[in-house]
Amino acid sequence: MILVTGGSGLVGSHLLFELCSRGQKVSALKRDASNTDMVRRLFNWYDPEKGEELFAGIRWVEGDLNDIVSLQEAMSGIRYVYHCAAMVSFMPEDRQVMMKANVEGTANLVNIALLNDVEKFCHCSSVAAIGSPYRGNEVTESLVWKTSKKNSWYAISKYGAEREVWRASEEGLPVVIVNPSVVIGPGDPARSSAQLYQSVKNGMKFYTTGVTGFVDARDVAAAMAKLVESGIVNKRFILNSENLSYKELFSLFAYYSESRPPRFRAGRLMTEVAWRMEKVRSFMTGQKPLLSKETARNSNIRRYFSNEKIKNAIDIEFRPVSEAARNTSLFFKKYPVYLSPDFRMPS
Repeated sequence: MILVTGGSGLVGSHLLFELCSRGQKVSALKRDASNTDMVRRLFNWYDPEKGEELFAGIRWVEGDLNDIVSLQEAMSGIRYVYHCAAMVSFMPEDRQVMMKANVEGTANLVNIALLNDVEKFCHCSSVAAIGSPYRGNEVTESLVWKTSKKNSWYAISKYGAEREVWRASEEGLPVVIVNPSVVIGPGDPARSSAQLYQSVKNGMKFYTTGVTGFVDARDVAAAMAKLVESGIVNKRFILNSENLSYKELFSLFAYYSESRPPRFRAGRLMTEVAWRMEKVRSFMTGQKPLLSKETARNSNIRRYFSNEKIKNAIDIEFRPVSEAARNTSLFFKKYPVYLSPDFRMPS
């Protein structure tokens, strides 16, 4: 039996489909308030004939990464664990909650995995946990993390989670870590990369000058499954298809959604002004800011990620980002309810 955490999220839902399509028996950990409707639609999207049957085979288990009792119950009889659950936020007010969820939650999970003699633990981390290279250098798995004021709190939380996984590996838990770049695919449009798609479709006017890596959610799921099935242990792998500018990604989203692409360049100066104005607006209205200092500054950073290590380790060919953008667009054309301005999936 396999346990997947974060099964209602972007990576987790694609991983569930990948594993169920392989005939695996899967349990998925979800919080009481989590909605699995998007997962069911995703299964029907990728397999119109057997999607409902495959989805019905998932054993949903209610629990929380910071609830030890629920984790112990969820881990009973489990051979393999895929840890995809994580909180993503770049807002200062979310830092404590995010550190508790991502770092302490991961520590709880690996501790119980050790107690239950789990055969292999696959941790879905992020390229954010690798750190920043010297300017112009390509990011590889050998990069050493450096403490810096430039590190986002999300990056710090994911780095802390990785440390817990490596600690567990020293205590005898066979692990493998994947570090995806920005994952593209159908998901909750109020979070993850689907939020970028919705913004472009709704007529976003500005693009930033940053460059980063992007990868199809289906490829992340396939790579994780192959790594767990392999004899590879105690290694980490960057999962990245292409390095593109945000302008290039937004143009792809605009093309496939038949929208007008962003036309105005927002450089460092403009984004520095923008996040400060958002902070003032948030203070005066009580509404959550649409832009934070961390997201504004990250949006103009140029980072390039290597995928050589994973391509040498397993048989994988990454889909082009254009295919990921097309897949996302076609999904939301079939299920436009998710792009309604009033729609918000509970999480």
